[in-house]
Amino acid sequence: MSIEALKKRIKVTEDLREIVGTMKSLSSVSILQYEQANAALEKYRRNLKDAFHALLKQGNLPNVYAKPDTNRQLIILIGTDNGMVGKFNKEILDKAKADLKKQGVPLKSALFLTIGKRISGLVGQNNLNVYAKYAIANSVKMVNTIAETVIMKIDEATRKEHITSVCVWYHKRNKNEPVSVQKQQIIPFDFAAYQKLKDKPWGTNNIPMIPVEREKMFAALLNEYLTIALASQLNYSLAAEHYTRMTNMQNAEKNIDESLEQLNLEYQQERQENITDELIDVISGAEAVK
Repeated sequence: MSIEALKKRIKVTEDLREIVGTMKSLSSVSILQYEQANAALEKYRRNLKDAFHALLKQGNLPNVYAKPDTNRQLIILIGTDNGMVGKFNKEILDKAKADLKKQGVPLKSALFLTIGKRISGLVGQNNLNVYAKYAIANSVKMVNTIAETVIMKIDEATRKEHITSVCVWYHKRNKNEPVSVQKQQIIPFDFAAYQKLKDKPWGTNNIPMIPVEREKMFAALLNEYLTIALASQLNYSLAAEHYTRMTNMQNAEKNIDESLEQLNLEYQQERQENITDELIDVISGAEAVK
């Protein structure tokens, strides 16, 4: 390869390394944003738990669910529409199918709600029933909006399609562990776990008054509970996506650095050979003149 060709390849490789480095930095910043958002949601979750506690101090939680005459599930899959993350979407669908098969749930009877166009396409390719599909959030600000929209769709599904169970599959990265697919059931509400708050002492002698009907208050709290749960799962998924991309970019950087090292070595060798050839020509010409 000529010196000029090597120069061009080195320049292109250096430009590519700069792009990869920028993508890695952006993913690193995004991870921090989604983790901070979940930390804020966790504080809000504690406040919400106090509200449930105050409600329980005035009686048991009202059961807003009608007695089911069917056992139909709504499956929520959170994927990604961005690249550089490997089999991110396929892992979600494969894990959901495996879990449902293990539970003995017929895939054809389940309804799927997808967050992400690509994972929606995968569900369609598997001839599964897509009840609703939404685009994935690309910013922290959009997460709550999508969560609230999906919660409204869940409410519609429970009324029109007689849904009795809602489970969410999403990616999550725990500290010192690789990214993995998680599953969380958000409906039906875990009455037993929250009912235990009734026996827990209130922090002061003054239990807050409930200014509205207990059923209305519980319905509002339940809506907030579901929104927080889904928003947290979206944040976890987006943080995991950026972590996967950042890891892939780190591997790409390593490969690019190795290629640059090899290209620079080839360039130096080619340049040295050219210089040597030129010196030989000069010496040969001088000898010929003599």
